[in-house]
Amino acid sequence: MKRKPLVIVLHGPAGVGKDSVIEKLQARTGVNRATSATTRLPRKGEVHGRDYYFLTRAEFEAGIQAGHFVEHAMVYDDYKGVYASEVTRLIESGEDMIIRTDVQGARTWREKLEGAIFIFLMAEDRETLRARLIGRDSESVDSLVRRLAEIDEEIADIENNDHVVYNHHGALDAAVDDIEAIMERERANPRRPVPHLRG
Repeated sequence: MKRKPLVIVLHGPAGVGKDSVIEKLQARTGVNRATSATTRLPRKGEVHGRDYYFLTRAEFEAGIQAGHFVEHAMVYDDYKGVYASEVTRLIESGEDMIIRTDVQGARTWREKLEGAIFIFLMAEDRETLRARLIGRDSESVDSLVRRLAEIDEEIADIENNDHVVYNHHGALDAAVDDIEAIMERERANPRRPVPHLRG
């Protein structure tokens, strides 16, 4: 019998440390990451095909027209989305998978992906989150202003998730420990459905 994979949707506000948590979790567990596509420019150290598929706007819009994405959205003037083929390939392989998205994307995943476990990643508090965003120094002024303005709306989504994990400053390992523990409990749950894309 093919192994029933575990699919985690990890999301939270901008600046909460999603990429750092996933990188550490992959190093520990080997969990596969569903690589997103985006039209934004790569940040320092990011690699095409590993961190994101970096596409032109024309390439992304052609993918939308062809129905290639499970979900996509315009986020701070750039497209982001995940290919259906990326998700299907990993599910059919029986391998565990983590999907990194934002709060907006998580709403779509709840509609389209059956059997996933939703984890909301949060900082200690709003003030810490704002400080992280400002200190990241990777946004334009306009983008930073928009992201800061949307923090409260994003945090309001916290109640719609299966689990909440806090990524405290300087305690990345503790956050990853918490996610590993969640994964172990969910794997042992006999009532967990087989994950699949709806429709």
